[in-house]
Amino acid sequence: MITTEDQKKLQVEGRSVELIQRQWNYLQRGTPLLSGIFPATLENEGITKLSTKEEEESLTFFNNQNGTKNWIKFIPASGAASRMFDPFYQYWNAKKDPDFNFESYLESTKGMALEKLYNQLKKLPFFAKVQAQISLEEFKDVSTPEGFFNAFVEVLLFDEQLQLPQLPKALIPFFNDETEQELTSFHAQLEEAIAVIDSKGPVHLHFTISKEHRDLFKIAEEQFRTSLPKEVNEFLTVEYSFQNRLTNTPYIDENNDWGRNIEGAIDFRKGGHGALLENLNLLEADCVWVKNIDNVLVGENNDSSKRWQKILAGKLLTIQEEAFKHLHALVSLKEESKLDEVVNFIREHFDSEYTIKAETKLKYQALYDYLNRPLRICGMIPNKGAKGGGPFWKTEPRGKSLQIIEGVELDITTPEHVNAIEGSTHFNPVIMVCGITDFKGEKFSLYDFRDELRFMVSSKTLENNKIKILEWPGLWNGGMAQWNTMFVELPSDTFHPVKTVADLIR
Repeated sequence: MITTEDQKKLQVEGRSVELIQRQWNYLQRGTPLLSGIFPATLENEGITKLSTKEEEESLTFFNNQNGTKNWIKFIPASGAASRMFDPFYQYWNAKKDPDFNFESYLESTKGMALEKLYNQLKKLPFFAKVQAQISLEEFKDVSTPEGFFNAFVEVLLFDEQLQLPQLPKALIPFFNDETEQELTSFHAQLEEAIAVIDSKGPVHLHFTISKEHRDLFKIAEEQFRTSLPKEVNEFLTVEYSFQNRLTNTPYIDENNDWGRNIEGAIDFRKGGHGALLENLNLLEADCVWVKNIDNVLVGENNDSSKRWQKILAGKLLTIQEEAFKHLHALVSLKEESKLDEVVNFIREHFDSEYTIKAETKLKYQALYDYLNRPLRICGMIPNKGAKGGGPFWKTEPRGKSLQIIEGVELDITTPEHVNAIEGSTHFNPVIMVCGITDFKGEKFSLYDFRDELRFMVSSKTLENNKIKILEWPGLWNGGMAQWNTMFVELPSDTFHPVKTVADLIR
Protein backbone atom coordinates (compact mmCIF):
# COMPACT_ATOMS: atom_id res chain seq x y z
CA MET A 1 0.00 0.00 0.00
CA ILE A 2 1.09 3.63 0.44
CA THR A 3 3.91 3.96 2.95
CA THR A 4 4.74 7.02 5.04
CA GLU A 5 7.73 7.64 2.74
CA ASP A 6 5.43 7.39 -0.29
CA GLN A 7 3.11 9.98 1.21
CA LYS A 8 5.96 12.42 1.72
CA LYS A 9 7.18 12.06 -1.87
CA LEU A 10 3.67 12.36 -3.30
CA GLN A 11 3.02 15.54 -1.33
CA VAL A 12 6.32 17.05 -2.50
CA GLU A 13 5.26 16.34 -6.09
CA GLY A 14 1.92 18.04 -5.48
CA ARG A 15 -0.08 14.82 -5.78
CA SER A 16 -3.16 13.91 -3.79
CA VAL A 17 -2.54 10.92 -1.53
CA GLU A 18 -6.28 10.32 -1.40
CA LEU A 19 -6.45 10.17 -5.23
CA ILE A 20 -3.53 7.74 -5.41
CA GLN A 21 -5.25 5.53 -2.85
CA ARG A 22 -8.41 5.54 -4.97
CA GLN A 23 -6.37 4.70 -8.06
CA TRP A 24 -4.81 1.78 -6.17
CA ASN A 25 -8.33 0.49 -5.52
CA TYR A 26 -9.26 0.97 -9.19
CA LEU A 27 -6.21 -1.02 -10.30
CA GLN A 28 -7.08 -3.86 -7.95
CA ARG A 29 -10.71 -3.97 -9.13
CA GLY A 30 -10.10 -3.67 -12.86
CA THR A 31 -12.28 -1.95 -15.47
CA PRO A 32 -15.83 -1.60 -14.11
CA LEU A 33 -18.49 -3.63 -15.91
CA LEU A 34 -21.00 -1.35 -17.59
CA SER A 35 -24.64 -2.33 -17.36
CA GLY A 36 -27.82 -1.24 -19.09
CA ILE A 37 -26.20 -0.80 -22.52
CA PHE A 38 -27.53 -1.59 -25.98
CA PRO A 39 -26.45 -0.45 -29.45
CA ALA A 40 -27.41 2.96 -30.80
CA THR A 41 -28.69 2.50 -34.36
CA LEU A 42 -30.70 4.28 -37.01
CA GLU A 43 -33.64 2.01 -36.21
CA ASN A 44 -33.84 2.90 -32.50
CA GLU A 45 -33.20 6.62 -33.06
CA GLY A 46 -29.77 6.43 -31.47
CA ILE A 47 -28.20 7.65 -34.72
CA THR A 48 -29.78 10.33 -36.89
CA LYS A 49 -29.50 10.28 -40.67
CA LEU A 50 -30.06 13.81 -41.90
CA SER A 51 -32.13 14.34 -45.00
CA THR A 52 -30.72 16.41 -47.84
CA LYS A 53 -32.94 19.27 -46.68
CA GLU A 54 -31.67 18.99 -43.10
CA GLU A 55 -28.06 18.93 -44.31
CA GLU A 56 -28.58 22.13 -46.27
CA GLU A 57 -30.44 23.82 -43.41
CA SER A 58 -27.63 23.02 -40.96
CA LEU A 59 -25.00 24.15 -43.47
CA THR A 60 -26.87 27.41 -44.06
CA PHE A 61 -27.31 28.00 -40.32
CA PHE A 62 -23.58 27.63 -39.78
CA ASN A 63 -22.66 29.81 -42.75
CA ASN A 64 -25.05 32.54 -41.61
CA GLN A 65 -23.91 32.71 -37.97
CA ASN A 66 -23.31 36.24 -36.76
CA GLY A 67 -19.77 35.76 -35.46
CA THR A 68 -20.63 35.98 -31.77
CA LYS A 69 -19.43 32.43 -31.09
CA ASN A 70 -15.78 31.78 -30.35
CA TRP A 71 -14.70 28.61 -32.20
CA ILE A 72 -11.63 26.43 -31.62
CA LYS A 73 -10.49 23.25 -33.35
CA PHE A 74 -9.04 20.90 -30.72
CA ILE A 75 -6.66 18.20 -31.98
CA PRO A 76 -4.88 15.65 -29.78
CA ALA A 77 -1.48 15.38 -31.46
CA SER A 78 0.96 14.00 -28.93
CA GLY A 79 1.00 10.50 -30.42
CA ALA A 80 4.38 9.18 -31.58
CA ALA A 81 4.77 7.85 -35.11
CA SER A 82 6.71 4.74 -34.12
CA ARG A 83 3.69 2.41 -34.28
CA MET A 84 3.02 3.51 -37.84
CA PHE A 85 6.19 1.72 -38.89
CA ASP A 86 5.30 -1.65 -37.31
CA PRO A 87 5.15 -3.55 -40.63
CA PHE A 88 8.74 -2.52 -41.33
CA TYR A 89 9.94 -3.32 -37.80
CA GLN A 90 8.29 -6.74 -37.91
CA TYR A 91 9.93 -7.47 -41.24
CA TRP A 92 13.35 -6.34 -40.01
CA ASN A 93 13.14 -8.63 -37.01
CA ALA A 94 11.77 -11.56 -39.02
CA LYS A 95 14.60 -11.52 -41.53
CA LYS A 96 17.14 -12.11 -38.77
CA ASP A 97 16.00 -15.74 -38.82
CA PRO A 98 18.61 -17.86 -40.70
CA ASP A 99 15.79 -19.64 -42.54
CA PHE A 100 14.06 -16.41 -43.57
CA ASN A 101 12.69 -16.38 -47.14
CA PHE A 102 11.59 -13.06 -48.60
CA GLU A 103 8.92 -14.38 -50.98
CA SER A 104 7.45 -16.69 -48.34
CA TYR A 105 7.25 -13.84 -45.86
CA LEU A 106 5.31 -11.64 -48.31
CA GLU A 107 2.81 -14.46 -48.78
CA SER A 108 2.39 -15.06 -45.04
CA THR A 109 -0.28 -13.52 -42.79
CA LYS A 110 2.37 -11.37 -41.08
CA GLY A 111 3.66 -10.13 -44.41
CA MET A 112 0.33 -9.05 -45.92
CA ALA A 113 0.79 -5.38 -44.99
CA LEU A 114 4.38 -5.45 -46.17
CA GLU A 115 3.46 -6.85 -49.59
CA LYS A 116 1.45 -3.72 -50.34
CA LEU A 117 4.37 -1.57 -49.25
CA TYR A 118 6.87 -3.60 -51.28
CA ASN A 119 4.82 -3.40 -54.49
CA GLN A 120 3.89 0.28 -54.15
CA LEU A 121 6.87 1.70 -52.29
CA LYS A 122 7.17 4.70 -54.61
CA LYS A 123 3.72 5.88 -53.53
CA LEU A 124 4.87 6.59 -49.99
CA PRO A 125 5.01 10.39 -49.50
CA PHE A 126 8.53 10.20 -48.07
CA PHE A 127 9.91 7.81 -50.73
CA ALA A 128 12.04 10.48 -52.42
CA LYS A 129 13.52 11.59 -49.10
CA VAL A 130 14.56 8.04 -48.17
CA GLN A 131 15.82 7.30 -51.67
CA ALA A 132 18.01 10.41 -51.58
CA GLN A 133 19.51 9.28 -48.28
CA ILE A 134 20.20 5.81 -49.69
CA SER A 135 22.24 7.38 -52.49
CA LEU A 136 24.49 9.06 -49.90
CA GLU A 137 25.35 5.81 -48.15
CA GLU A 138 27.11 2.62 -49.18
CA PHE A 139 24.98 -0.50 -49.51
CA LYS A 140 26.21 -3.81 -50.86
CA ASP A 141 23.32 -4.38 -53.22
CA VAL A 142 20.57 -2.00 -54.24
CA SER A 143 20.39 -3.21 -57.86
CA THR A 144 17.75 -5.87 -57.14
CA PRO A 145 14.22 -5.09 -55.92
CA GLU A 146 14.81 -7.00 -52.67
CA GLY A 147 18.19 -5.35 -52.12
CA PHE A 148 16.78 -1.86 -52.61
CA PHE A 149 13.84 -2.66 -50.35
CA ASN A 150 16.19 -3.78 -47.56
CA ALA A 151 18.21 -0.59 -47.93
CA PHE A 152 15.01 1.46 -47.88
CA VAL A 153 13.79 -0.20 -44.67
CA GLU A 154 17.17 0.18 -42.96
CA VAL A 155 17.44 3.88 -43.79
CA LEU A 156 13.83 4.55 -42.91
CA LEU A 157 14.04 2.93 -39.49
CA PHE A 158 17.58 3.62 -38.36
CA ASP A 159 19.10 6.54 -40.26
CA GLU A 160 20.19 9.25 -37.82
CA GLN A 161 19.51 12.05 -40.30
CA LEU A 162 15.87 11.19 -41.07
CA GLN A 163 14.67 9.74 -37.74
CA LEU A 164 11.11 9.49 -39.06
CA PRO A 165 9.91 6.94 -36.45
CA GLN A 166 11.01 9.34 -33.70
CA LEU A 167 8.81 12.17 -34.97
CA PRO A 168 5.30 12.85 -33.69
CA LYS A 169 2.66 11.39 -36.00
CA ALA A 170 1.47 14.90 -36.85
CA LEU A 171 4.80 15.75 -38.52
CA ILE A 172 5.24 12.63 -40.67
CA PRO A 173 4.82 13.34 -44.42
CA PHE A 174 1.32 12.11 -45.28
CA PHE A 175 0.89 13.64 -48.73
CA ASN A 176 2.68 15.09 -51.76
CA ASP A 177 1.27 18.14 -53.49
CA GLU A 178 1.31 18.77 -57.24
CA THR A 179 4.95 19.89 -57.01
CA GLU A 180 5.89 16.74 -55.03
CA GLN A 181 6.39 18.80 -51.87
CA GLU A 182 5.80 16.76 -48.72
CA LEU A 183 2.81 17.74 -46.59
CA THR A 184 2.02 16.52 -43.06
CA SER A 185 -1.29 15.92 -41.28
CA PHE A 186 -0.44 18.98 -39.17
CA HIS A 187 -0.36 21.02 -42.39
CA ALA A 188 -3.62 19.45 -43.55
CA GLN A 189 -5.39 20.21 -40.26
CA LEU A 190 -4.39 23.88 -40.50
CA GLU A 191 -5.54 24.02 -44.10
CA GLU A 192 -8.84 22.36 -43.20
CA ALA A 193 -9.55 24.77 -40.33
CA ILE A 194 -9.01 27.81 -42.55
CA ALA A 195 -11.41 26.38 -45.14
CA VAL A 196 -14.10 25.48 -42.59
CA ILE A 197 -14.08 28.84 -40.81
CA ASP A 198 -13.77 30.65 -44.16
CA SER A 199 -14.01 34.43 -43.69
CA LYS A 200 -16.33 34.44 -40.67
CA GLY A 201 -13.76 35.30 -38.07
CA PRO A 202 -10.52 34.20 -36.44
CA VAL A 203 -9.30 30.67 -37.16
CA HIS A 204 -8.19 29.18 -33.85
CA LEU A 205 -6.53 25.77 -33.47
CA HIS A 206 -5.31 24.05 -30.33
CA PHE A 207 -2.94 21.07 -30.53
CA THR A 208 -2.07 18.95 -27.51
CA ILE A 209 1.52 17.80 -28.01
CA SER A 210 4.50 16.35 -26.17
CA LYS A 211 6.69 19.03 -24.63
CA GLU A 212 9.85 17.72 -26.32
CA HIS A 213 8.27 18.31 -29.76
CA ARG A 214 7.30 21.94 -29.17
CA ASP A 215 10.10 23.39 -31.32
CA LEU A 216 9.36 20.99 -34.18
CA PHE A 217 5.73 22.09 -34.27
CA LYS A 218 6.68 25.77 -34.19
CA ILE A 219 9.05 25.27 -37.14
CA ALA A 220 6.32 23.43 -39.07
CA GLU A 221 3.84 26.20 -38.27
CA GLU A 222 6.19 28.92 -39.49
CA GLN A 223 6.82 27.00 -42.71
CA PHE A 224 3.06 26.72 -43.26
CA ARG A 225 2.53 30.42 -42.61
CA THR A 226 5.01 31.40 -45.34
CA SER A 227 2.54 30.12 -47.94
CA LEU A 228 -0.40 32.15 -46.61
CA PRO A 229 -1.56 35.63 -47.61
CA LYS A 230 -1.03 38.30 -44.97
CA GLU A 231 -4.75 38.65 -44.21
CA VAL A 232 -5.07 34.90 -43.51
CA ASN A 233 -1.98 34.89 -41.29
CA GLU A 234 -3.46 37.69 -39.24
CA PHE A 235 -6.58 35.76 -38.24
CA LEU A 236 -4.88 32.35 -37.82
CA THR A 237 -4.07 31.48 -34.19
CA VAL A 238 -2.33 28.23 -33.27
CA GLU A 239 -1.94 27.17 -29.63
CA TYR A 240 -0.17 24.23 -28.02
CA SER A 241 -0.55 22.58 -24.66
CA PHE A 242 0.89 19.56 -22.90
CA GLN A 243 -0.62 16.84 -20.79
CA ASN A 244 -0.30 17.89 -17.16
CA ARG A 245 2.19 15.61 -15.38
CA LEU A 246 -0.24 15.35 -12.44
CA THR A 247 -2.67 13.49 -14.73
CA ASN A 248 -0.13 10.65 -15.08
CA THR A 249 -1.41 7.53 -13.34
CA PRO A 250 0.28 4.81 -11.24
CA TYR A 251 0.46 1.16 -12.29
CA ILE A 252 0.90 -2.20 -10.55
CA ASP A 253 3.04 -5.23 -11.35
CA GLU A 254 1.94 -8.85 -11.81
CA ASN A 255 2.01 -9.32 -8.01
CA ASN A 256 -0.45 -6.42 -7.61
CA ASP A 257 2.26 -4.27 -6.01
CA TRP A 258 3.03 -0.68 -6.96
CA GLY A 259 5.20 -0.18 -10.01
CA ARG A 260 8.22 1.72 -8.73
CA ASN A 261 11.10 3.61 -10.36
CA ILE A 262 14.80 2.95 -9.76
CA GLU A 263 14.67 5.21 -6.68
CA GLY A 264 11.93 3.09 -5.15
CA ALA A 265 9.18 5.71 -5.49
CA ILE A 266 5.74 4.98 -6.93
CA ASP A 267 6.08 5.29 -10.71
CA PHE A 268 3.63 6.92 -13.12
CA ARG A 269 2.65 6.62 -16.79
CA LYS A 270 0.56 8.76 -19.15
CA GLY A 271 -3.11 8.52 -18.22
CA GLY A 272 -4.56 8.11 -21.74
CA HIS A 273 -6.48 10.63 -23.83
CA GLY A 274 -8.94 11.12 -20.95
CA ALA A 275 -6.21 13.17 -19.27
CA LEU A 276 -6.76 15.79 -21.98
CA LEU A 277 -10.09 16.74 -20.44
CA GLU A 278 -8.08 19.27 -18.45
CA ASN A 279 -6.67 20.80 -21.65
CA LEU A 280 -10.16 20.97 -23.15
CA ASN A 281 -11.55 22.45 -19.95
CA LEU A 282 -9.05 25.32 -20.07
CA LEU A 283 -10.01 26.46 -23.59
CA GLU A 284 -11.52 29.93 -23.90
CA ALA A 285 -14.18 29.02 -26.44
CA ASP A 286 -17.91 28.63 -26.92
CA CYS A 287 -17.73 25.80 -29.43
CA VAL A 288 -15.04 23.26 -30.21
CA TRP A 289 -14.42 20.87 -33.06
CA VAL A 290 -12.60 17.72 -31.92
CA LYS A 291 -10.81 15.63 -34.53
CA ASN A 292 -8.02 13.05 -34.61
CA ILE A 293 -4.73 14.29 -36.06
CA ASP A 294 -4.44 11.57 -38.74
CA ASN A 295 -8.01 11.67 -40.07
CA VAL A 296 -7.56 14.31 -42.75
CA LEU A 297 -6.80 14.73 -46.45
CA VAL A 298 -5.63 17.70 -48.48
CA GLY A 299 -7.24 19.80 -51.17
CA GLU A 300 -10.45 18.71 -52.89
CA ASN A 301 -10.10 15.19 -51.49
CA ASN A 302 -11.01 16.67 -48.10
CA ASP A 303 -14.13 18.51 -49.27
CA SER A 304 -16.59 16.01 -47.80
CA SER A 305 -14.97 16.20 -44.37
CA LYS A 306 -14.99 20.01 -44.42
CA ARG A 307 -18.63 20.12 -45.49
CA TRP A 308 -19.75 17.73 -42.77
CA GLN A 309 -17.88 19.58 -40.06
CA LYS A 310 -19.92 22.64 -41.02
CA ILE A 311 -23.13 20.59 -41.05
CA LEU A 312 -22.45 19.18 -37.57
CA ALA A 313 -21.62 22.68 -36.33
CA GLY A 314 -24.82 24.08 -37.79
CA LYS A 315 -26.83 21.27 -36.19
CA LEU A 316 -25.25 21.99 -32.82
CA LEU A 317 -25.99 25.70 -33.06
CA THR A 318 -29.61 24.99 -34.02
CA ILE A 319 -30.21 22.64 -31.09
CA GLN A 320 -28.29 24.86 -28.70
CA GLU A 321 -30.33 27.92 -29.65
CA GLU A 322 -33.59 26.13 -28.84
CA ALA A 323 -32.20 24.62 -25.62
CA PHE A 324 -31.09 28.06 -24.44
CA LYS A 325 -34.59 29.45 -25.03
CA HIS A 326 -36.06 26.69 -22.89
CA LEU A 327 -33.47 27.26 -20.15
CA HIS A 328 -34.18 31.00 -20.02
CA ALA A 329 -37.88 30.22 -19.71
CA LEU A 330 -37.33 27.63 -16.97
CA VAL A 331 -35.29 30.14 -14.95
CA SER A 332 -37.75 33.01 -15.32
CA LEU A 333 -41.10 31.17 -15.30
CA LYS A 334 -40.21 28.07 -13.30
CA GLU A 335 -43.28 25.81 -12.99
CA GLU A 336 -45.25 28.27 -15.14
CA SER A 337 -43.07 27.58 -18.17
CA LYS A 338 -44.31 25.24 -20.92
CA LEU A 339 -42.93 22.02 -19.49
CA ASP A 340 -44.48 19.85 -22.19
CA GLU A 341 -42.56 21.75 -24.86
CA VAL A 342 -39.30 21.10 -23.02
CA VAL A 343 -40.11 17.39 -22.68
CA ASN A 344 -40.89 17.21 -26.41
CA PHE A 345 -37.61 18.93 -27.21
CA ILE A 346 -35.69 16.35 -25.15
CA ARG A 347 -37.62 13.52 -26.81
CA GLU A 348 -36.87 14.89 -30.26
CA HIS A 349 -33.12 15.23 -29.79
CA PHE A 350 -31.85 13.12 -26.90
CA ASP A 351 -34.26 10.42 -25.65
CA SER A 352 -37.52 9.66 -27.45
CA GLU A 353 -38.89 7.86 -24.35
CA TYR A 354 -38.00 10.57 -21.85
CA THR A 355 -40.30 11.19 -18.88
CA ILE A 356 -39.64 13.66 -16.08
CA LYS A 357 -37.99 11.98 -13.10
CA ALA A 358 -38.36 14.74 -10.51
CA GLU A 359 -38.21 12.72 -7.28
CA THR A 360 -36.96 15.29 -4.71
CA LYS A 361 -37.06 18.17 -7.22
CA LEU A 362 -39.79 20.21 -8.83
CA LYS A 363 -40.45 19.31 -12.46
CA TYR A 364 -38.96 22.49 -13.85
CA GLN A 365 -35.78 21.86 -11.82
CA ALA A 366 -35.45 18.35 -13.24
CA LEU A 367 -35.82 19.72 -16.78
CA TYR A 368 -33.33 22.49 -16.05
CA ASP A 369 -30.78 19.95 -14.77
CA TYR A 370 -31.30 17.83 -17.87
CA LEU A 371 -30.74 20.66 -20.35
CA ASN A 372 -28.06 22.71 -18.60
CA ARG A 373 -25.12 20.59 -19.74
CA PRO A 374 -22.40 20.69 -22.37
CA LEU A 375 -23.71 19.60 -25.78
CA ARG A 376 -21.99 17.52 -28.43
CA ILE A 377 -22.91 16.33 -31.92
CA CYS A 378 -20.81 13.30 -32.86
CA GLY A 379 -20.33 11.90 -36.33
CA MET A 380 -20.79 8.13 -36.73
CA ILE A 381 -19.81 5.98 -39.71
CA PRO A 382 -21.43 2.69 -40.81
CA ASN A 383 -19.38 -0.25 -39.58
CA LYS A 384 -18.02 -2.52 -42.31
CA GLY A 385 -15.28 -4.22 -40.31
CA ALA A 386 -14.76 -5.81 -36.92
CA LYS A 387 -17.19 -4.61 -34.28
CA GLY A 388 -16.22 -3.31 -30.86
CA GLY A 389 -16.44 0.06 -29.18
CA GLY A 390 -18.67 2.77 -30.58
CA PRO A 391 -22.12 4.35 -30.13
CA PHE A 392 -24.43 2.82 -27.51
CA TRP A 393 -27.41 3.66 -25.37
CA LYS A 394 -26.88 3.45 -21.62
CA THR A 395 -29.67 3.39 -19.04
CA GLU A 396 -29.17 5.99 -16.31
CA PRO A 397 -31.19 7.61 -13.50
CA ARG A 398 -32.22 10.56 -15.68
CA GLY A 399 -33.28 8.23 -18.52
CA LYS A 400 -31.30 6.59 -21.28
CA SER A 401 -28.42 8.55 -22.80
CA LEU A 402 -26.14 8.19 -25.79
CA GLN A 403 -22.59 7.14 -24.97
CA ILE A 404 -19.40 6.40 -26.87
CA ILE A 405 -18.03 3.26 -25.24
CA GLU A 406 -14.46 2.12 -25.82
CA GLY A 407 -13.63 -1.50 -26.64
CA VAL A 408 -11.70 -2.01 -23.39
CA GLU A 409 -14.90 -1.16 -21.48
CA LEU A 410 -16.73 -4.09 -23.09
CA ASP A 411 -16.52 -7.67 -21.79
CA ILE A 412 -17.03 -10.37 -24.44
CA THR A 413 -17.82 -12.92 -21.72
CA THR A 414 -20.89 -10.92 -20.66
CA PRO A 415 -24.06 -11.71 -22.68
CA GLU A 416 -25.33 -8.12 -22.43
CA HIS A 417 -22.10 -6.79 -23.91
CA VAL A 418 -21.92 -9.50 -26.58
CA ASN A 419 -25.46 -8.67 -27.71
CA ALA A 420 -24.66 -4.96 -27.71
CA ILE A 421 -21.55 -5.48 -29.84
CA GLU A 422 -23.33 -7.83 -32.26
CA GLY A 423 -26.15 -5.36 -32.72
CA SER A 424 -23.93 -2.34 -33.29
CA THR A 425 -23.98 -0.81 -36.76
CA HIS A 426 -21.62 2.19 -36.58
CA PHE A 427 -18.28 3.28 -35.15
CA ASN A 428 -16.87 6.49 -33.78
CA PRO A 429 -14.34 8.27 -36.05
CA VAL A 430 -13.82 11.11 -33.53
CA ILE A 431 -15.37 13.88 -35.57
CA MET A 432 -17.46 15.95 -33.19
CA VAL A 433 -18.59 19.45 -32.38
CA CYS A 434 -18.99 20.54 -28.76
CA GLY A 435 -20.79 23.42 -27.08
CA ILE A 436 -19.01 24.12 -23.78
CA THR A 437 -20.69 27.33 -22.59
CA ASP A 438 -24.11 27.59 -20.96
CA PHE A 439 -27.17 29.71 -21.80
CA LYS A 440 -25.64 32.63 -19.87
CA GLY A 441 -22.46 32.45 -21.95
CA GLU A 442 -20.42 31.07 -19.05
CA LYS A 443 -17.98 28.18 -19.35
CA PHE A 444 -19.06 24.83 -17.98
CA SER A 445 -16.69 23.06 -15.63
CA LEU A 446 -16.30 19.94 -17.75
CA TYR A 447 -15.13 17.84 -14.81
CA ASP A 448 -18.67 18.08 -13.41
CA PHE A 449 -19.87 15.98 -16.34
CA ARG A 450 -17.27 13.21 -16.28
CA ASP A 451 -18.17 9.72 -15.04
CA GLU A 452 -15.30 8.99 -12.65
CA LEU A 453 -16.20 5.29 -12.61
CA ARG A 454 -15.56 4.92 -16.35
CA PHE A 455 -11.81 4.52 -15.71
CA MET A 456 -10.07 1.76 -17.65
CA VAL A 457 -7.53 -0.85 -16.54
CA SER A 458 -5.57 -2.80 -19.12
CA SER A 459 -2.53 -5.09 -19.29
CA LYS A 460 0.75 -4.00 -20.85
CA THR A 461 4.38 -5.09 -20.93
CA LEU A 462 7.13 -2.92 -19.48
CA GLU A 463 10.71 -4.12 -19.98
CA ASN A 464 9.45 -7.71 -20.37
CA ASN A 465 7.39 -7.46 -17.17
CA LYS A 466 3.61 -7.61 -17.14
CA ILE A 467 1.91 -4.61 -15.60
CA LYS A 468 -1.61 -3.25 -15.21
CA ILE A 469 -2.09 0.38 -16.17
CA LEU A 470 -4.84 2.83 -15.32
CA GLU A 471 -6.37 5.29 -17.77
CA TRP A 472 -8.72 8.13 -16.98
CA PRO A 473 -12.26 7.90 -18.40
CA GLY A 474 -11.65 8.45 -22.13
CA LEU A 475 -11.99 12.02 -23.38
CA TRP A 476 -15.03 11.27 -25.57
CA ASN A 477 -16.07 8.19 -23.53
CA GLY A 478 -16.54 8.48 -19.77
CA GLY A 479 -14.99 11.95 -19.92
CA MET A 480 -18.16 13.24 -21.62
CA ALA A 481 -20.61 10.72 -20.14
CA GLN A 482 -22.98 13.31 -18.64
CA TRP A 483 -23.11 15.60 -21.69
CA ASN A 484 -26.22 15.90 -23.83
CA THR A 485 -25.32 13.96 -26.95
CA MET A 486 -26.60 13.45 -30.48
CA PHE A 487 -25.14 11.02 -33.03
CA VAL A 488 -25.32 11.84 -36.75
CA GLU A 489 -24.41 9.43 -39.54
CA LEU A 490 -21.53 10.57 -41.74
CA PRO A 491 -20.53 9.21 -45.16
CA SER A 492 -17.50 6.91 -45.15
CA ASP A 493 -15.52 9.37 -47.30
CA THR A 494 -15.05 11.55 -44.21
CA PHE A 495 -12.89 8.87 -42.57
CA HIS A 496 -9.26 8.42 -43.64
CA PRO A 497 -7.22 7.23 -40.63
CA VAL A 498 -3.55 6.32 -40.80
CA LYS A 499 -2.78 3.41 -38.50
CA THR A 500 0.33 2.20 -40.39
CA VAL A 501 2.43 3.57 -43.23
CA ALA A 502 0.53 1.28 -45.60
CA ASP A 503 -2.48 3.60 -45.17
CA LEU A 504 -0.44 6.39 -46.79
CA ILE A 505 -0.62 4.54 -50.10
CA ARG A 506 -3.90 5.96 -51.40
